[in-house]
Amino acid sequence: MRAITHLGFIHPTPIQAATIPIALLGRDICGCAGTGTGKTAAYMLPTLERLLFRPSNQMVTRVLVLVPTRELGAQVYSVTRDLAQFTKIETCLAIGGFELKTQETMLRQGPDIVIATPGRLIDHLKNTPSFSLSSVEILILDEADRMLDTYFAEQMKEIVDHCARTRQTMLFSATMTEKVKDLATVSLTKPVKVFVDSNQAVAENLRQEFIRIRGESEKDREPILAALICRTFHDHVIVFVQTKKQAHRLRILLGLLNKKVGELHGNLTQAQRLEALKNFKDEQIDILVATDVAARGLDISGIRTVVNFVMPLTYEHYIHRVGRTARAGRGGISISLVGESERKIVKDIHKNSNHPIKNRIIPPEVIAKYKNRITALEPNIEEIVREELEKKAIARTENILNRAKDKVEGVSAMKREFPLKIMGGQMTKKPGKGKKSKGGANDKKGRKVKKTGSFTKAISNVNSSRKFRHEASHANKMKQVKKRNH
Repeated sequence: MRAITHLGFIHPTPIQAATIPIALLGRDICGCAGTGTGKTAAYMLPTLERLLFRPSNQMVTRVLVLVPTRELGAQVYSVTRDLAQFTKIETCLAIGGFELKTQETMLRQGPDIVIATPGRLIDHLKNTPSFSLSSVEILILDEADRMLDTYFAEQMKEIVDHCARTRQTMLFSATMTEKVKDLATVSLTKPVKVFVDSNQAVAENLRQEFIRIRGESEKDREPILAALICRTFHDHVIVFVQTKKQAHRLRILLGLLNKKVGELHGNLTQAQRLEALKNFKDEQIDILVATDVAARGLDISGIRTVVNFVMPLTYEHYIHRVGRTARAGRGGISISLVGESERKIVKDIHKNSNHPIKNRIIPPEVIAKYKNRITALEPNIEEIVREELEKKAIARTENILNRAKDKVEGVSAMKREFPLKIMGGQMTKKPGKGKKSKGGANDKKGRKVKKTGSFTKAISNVNSSRKFRHEASHANKMKQVKKRNH
């Protein structure tokens, strides 16, 4: 209660009001509710209550929460820490992108709650000997439909089999597909079904708009987006794209147009992805360009506008994208750029909408203006991309150099520690036991073996790395000279 008061919770959301009493009874639950409805607190509050009032004398993991993405895992972990801040309950986050050994150490200590993605959890089950799920009392499957969409079905079934059979299981999903129903049949025992929202319609407070792009105008998507961002929608905007390359290019382009913009996609490290989300939440950046990795489950409050730079493949994915705005009773706008090949999904959206959908028209002269600006910026974009590639190449070279150095130092240490010589093609015996080896190792027939082991390869890598770094440095100097001459 203290944490709830501290966090400012006053009234439960519909999914919380329906779920918490049933969960406290220990019943299995199959819940269906839309994104942004408070599912995390709905299952975590009764879970914490059970851990507090039924304490264990052993240091074992009693609760497992499975999530489809690293970002959602980090979000659930943050909410759990907030709700448990005045207790001694220990929580561990086991997701990809973070140091495996650190997570292994934490898991060996038997945290009360483990929040994990299926892939990383399977790694720990196979490679962390003292970690097991046999003591799990509560299993929670969050965004189950998304996990099944991302080919985690077999891994999830394997994880369910590792858990204790006497456990309580709570399954939550934004949509109730046939795959989710099959998983519920396998993992749940006489579940109570809680259907608050099937998530098949957009929010009531969402204003939907479409911008039609004719066949010959496909190249106008970037000028149209630039016009929207620069003229009308300045902040609290998330732009959804189809590819990682597209996201990166738009981040560079909007940045050159003097906008504070970030990107979120699979090519970033986990630390970079979390930093982008944090900067967007803290309003340090105004626009976030993202692939669908951010379209599900993430609670990013305050988003006013969602722009679909390219339409998603299905109506369900459209619902999840535009569900980032108009949450918790607030209003929001979605603007979708629709090409000739995307008309089918527009028909589905019209058919399922309870409110009229508007068409937004951007004057041709405005599009032409921003097209000229983008054309003028093209050399800058190419230069930035080229510099980024050079930095990556140098970073890769540095990595090779460091690994080569580690190999060299490792070989030297092994020479000091062990009497056996490992520098040649074969290991030779200690001096004094048999004939001394002169001039290197011998094969079975007494012929000399050329030293082409890992040490020689390491030295080769060092030389190659130095040469590359010298050439890269020379190229950069030449660029600076040309700029000064001009």
